[in-house]
Amino acid sequence: MTSLPSVLLLEDDPFMQHFVQLALEDLPVQLHCSSNLAQARHLLRTQSVALLLSDMQLPDGSAATLCVELNASPTAWAGPVPRVVMFSGGIDPTMEPTLRRSGVWQVLHKPVTMEQLQDCVVQALAQQPSTPTTPLSTDTAQRQHIYHFFGDRHTLFAAYQHTCLQQFAHDLVEGQRAAQAGDWIALRHLAHNLKSVLTLLGHPLPAQLARELEAQASTGNPAIALATWEQLQIHLLQLLQLESPEV
Repeated sequence: MTSLPSVLLLEDDPFMQHFVQLALEDLPVQLHCSSNLAQARHLLRTQSVALLLSDMQLPDGSAATLCVELNASPTAWAGPVPRVVMFSGGIDPTMEPTLRRSGVWQVLHKPVTMEQLQDCVVQALAQQPSTPTTPLSTDTAQRQHIYHFFGDRHTLFAAYQHTCLQQFAHDLVEGQRAAQAGDWIALRHLAHNLKSVLTLLGHPLPAQLARELEAQASTGNPAIALATWEQLQIHLLQLLQLESPEV
């Protein structure tokens, strides 16, 4: 059986490790923790990792060194080179271009909220690079996306999807109430939750609409936010009418 995507947290602070564990516990990922570079290298040589979430400074060196190693010797690791997110409070903004050239996908500046960390992980895993030889159909792309997050755990995906579809019915009611009342805080919160759920279910277009709605509701622009909500409503209604797909 194929396991869930593996996320390696490289962090020597036990309190920060606990924070990340709490933030990611509801996502369909396997989280591994290493407190130094030596432990991380060993795990990367013995197990495929989809995402490396790393503090910058570790007891035995800088994570930037590991990032360079990953890309310089891609065949030295158990799986494809993982996507790297540098998660640190001590990164000067002027260093970011250098980090990106060394292979860092994104930089998160501590402190971050749990929601920001969840969003980053979901987007990183959803946007893993691929090199298909022919264009994928929408159905095939969605199946591959679902397989990436849930592997061949069909029952797990079906249960997750069923729960989400039940929640969508409530979300439609709550979203309409918030839109009519001009409750932008509630609408932003709803969009924030929907963008991650829709991404995990393999529906990138409505996920992008939810992402846009969150930003628009934050600015309190009623005309644009309401138009986006109307589009998102249509997608949610369509999803409610669909039968659970075969994975």
